[in-house]
Amino acid sequence: MKIIFLDTETTGLQNGRMIQLAYKERGSSDMFVEYYKPPVPIEFEAMGTHHITEKMVADKKPFSESAVYKKLPGILAESILVAHNAPFDIGILKTEGVETKAFIDTCKVAMALYDFPNYKMQSLRYRWGIEIPATIAHDAAGDVEVLEKVFEHMLKDYMTKEGVNEDEAIQAFVRISAEPLLLKKISFGKHFGKTFDELRETEFSYLEWLAGKLASDGDKDVDLVHTVSFHIKKGKGVREKPTEAPF
Repeated sequence: MKIIFLDTETTGLQNGRMIQLAYKERGSSDMFVEYYKPPVPIEFEAMGTHHITEKMVADKKPFSESAVYKKLPGILAESILVAHNAPFDIGILKTEGVETKAFIDTCKVAMALYDFPNYKMQSLRYRWGIEIPATIAHDAAGDVEVLEKVFEHMLKDYMTKEGVNEDEAIQAFVRISAEPLLLKKISFGKHFGKTFDELRETEFSYLEWLAGKLASDGDKDVDLVHTVSFHIKKGKGVREKPTEAPF
């Protein structure tokens, strides 16, 4: 299957809609980049990240009226989509009426393979000394340039460490992206930075409280829910009954 590197810029995190799309096929020097007029306002917080304003897209077509709207589903049906934090981009595409099949989430793959303080794409770029032209902006097109190089770095790294060929490494990345990931460390709250193994041994009541909160909130973070559930089940194997919630 072809590999398509893709990134979107949106109106924001809450009910986001697409305002820019960029993608390119692996090995190609051609990149598709286009802006769209969204059906909802652009949030100021989003503008602060991608610097795309209402004025910049005021005269653009809506995504649903663009030529790529009809073309993209066929491309993705025959390709593996690669994106950083892929569920976000896949969700935006779905909101816009475009379905995705096979995908690789480079953020999730990095989390599975490495023990880093964070897994933001730009952090990985600087950690690995990835160079891109200084003129490239932080928008969808610029992110696709970085995304491709981050992917290639991890692919070569995995092939070397695991002794597998490229096709095997790509299929491993697809599996990692699709399956729940057992997180190593907690990335929020008063126990930030602690491993889940530590929490299971010393703060088991916090894990039980967190499990209840995730359930009551209907949290969609599959990896976090999977990790908390795993450690509670493992912890209860040496406990006769649940401990009290911490607060």
